[in-house]
Amino acid sequence: MRSSRTALVAMLLAAELLIVGLMLFALRGWNGGHVFAASGLREMNASAKTYAPVAAGLTPHVQIDDPDSGVRVSASNDGLVHVKDLTSIHGFVWGSSKVADLTVSRTADGVHISRPSQAHGIVIFGGDLERIEVAVPSGSHVDIARSSSAEVSDMQSAVDVKSQDGHIGLFNIRGSVNAHSDDGHIEATNVSGDTLAMSTDDGSLRLKNITAGVLEAKTSDGRIDASNLSIDGQAPRATLHTDDGSVHITGRFSARGSYDFSTRDGREEMTLAPGSDMTINASTDSGRIYVDGASFGGDDSAAHTIRLGNGSGAMRLSTQDG
Repeated sequence: MRSSRTALVAMLLAAELLIVGLMLFALRGWNGGHVFAASGLREMNASAKTYAPVAAGLTPHVQIDDPDSGVRVSASNDGLVHVKDLTSIHGFVWGSSKVADLTVSRTADGVHISRPSQAHGIVIFGGDLERIEVAVPSGSHVDIARSSSAEVSDMQSAVDVKSQDGHIGLFNIRGSVNAHSDDGHIEATNVSGDTLAMSTDDGSLRLKNITAGVLEAKTSDGRIDASNLSIDGQAPRATLHTDDGSVHITGRFSARGSYDFSTRDGREEMTLAPGSDMTINASTDSGRIYVDGASFGGDDSAAHTIRLGNGSGAMRLSTQDG
């Protein structure tokens, strides 16, 4: 959210203010408020708030838009939508000291929760927590348009989530998923749906106990660890790709499907369940291919076809360097 250069400047300013404050304290006693005011710093105090529960039915469309806060969504136990703004900031800031309130409103099909981007500076001589927690009926369509990080758990419907600056966690979800982080890892555990799409511009992908008809998982920079995948359906398909990192996959893949697993730079490992029915085309531009311990190719490019069962399914494993 804030550049490293801005953070560095703030830290230097804080150090200078501390030195000045200690000098003034030594000379005539502590008067911190005057020192901070003279420096352009403003005192900031924002405390957590709880909003009145909202009745929106058992399958509401819950929209959340708070680009500067971490968002946690879980299942409520009373069929209502509960919202807690846990944002708590106490200290001094360089810049605006205002924190906008959340807006929680009933819509035609659910609930809309939003807050504009915060304009306050970096907190020094204090601490800050920027997070909201939302509990919704398990049948809700959770739609997080913006967040600084997000965790969604125990949902029985579709989940759409975006994070501009932080990780995404998905736990115990039964429904289609579309998740993207601009900067952070994605973790998905016990997730099942017809279509699961997960991507990050910078971070690893950690997938465990995933069941899907169509799975797409991509990262521009990070490793992929996918264990106990189960891909099946009318036209099963899975694509896992990283531009920079290793790929480790275990699972069951329907013989009716097509699968593409790749990395531009890293080692790739695949472990298939016994009884798999697949034709696997494995290739590397620089490295070797190992099948049950047997080595194929030299230190340059190599390609090998592995046939399991009747070879009905089609799978491609490829790496440019690994």
